[in-house]
Amino acid sequence: MKEGIPIITVFIVCFWVGLLLLLSGGFHGHGLAGHMHVGGGDSGGTGFVPILPLMVFVAAWGGAGYVMTRFSTLTMLAVLIICTLIALVLGCLMYALLARVMNRYDSSMKELDYDPTGQLGYVSVPAGESGVGEMKYVLHGTMRSIGIRADAGQVLAKGDRVIILKVDKGLAAVALFEREIEQL
Repeated sequence: MKEGIPIITVFIVCFWVGLLLLLSGGFHGHGLAGHMHVGGGDSGGTGFVPILPLMVFVAAWGGAGYVMTRFSTLTMLAVLIICTLIALVLGCLMYALLARVMNRYDSSMKELDYDPTGQLGYVSVPAGESGVGEMKYVLHGTMRSIGIRADAGQVLAKGDRVIILKVDKGLAAVALFEREIEQL
């Protein structure tokens, strides 16, 4: 009669494969940054499952399964359930730790963070009644400039303080800041 691979061998192989992948990923840095993508192709975004918690799961499942099979009198079903629970807990802990560390300094760019509407600045190139000029303003600690046009056909002199009302096709409609303050 032909028998299959003993379950203890499966546990040993899972433990060593998980451990070697953990060590390999730690040396090369792939364990922390790698992700498995679900679906066809690379979507370009972050993955669904980080590989490091998956490797921890495999190593913990194999190690716990081996120890319980070798040194306890539990049934195989109980061993499988317990080692799966242990591996899930350790994998989830690693995922929580990884998420906390990786997201701590996450400064993802949001479009609203770079919207100049409402920014206060000064005119650096004067704009005539229907002409175009330029203003300078500070956004996130960086001096920026943008082409401007007066909102109500005003003449904007160099050094006037202005506020951006809206931006259309790279040209900002501005109003004198003093006029906006008086309306409040």
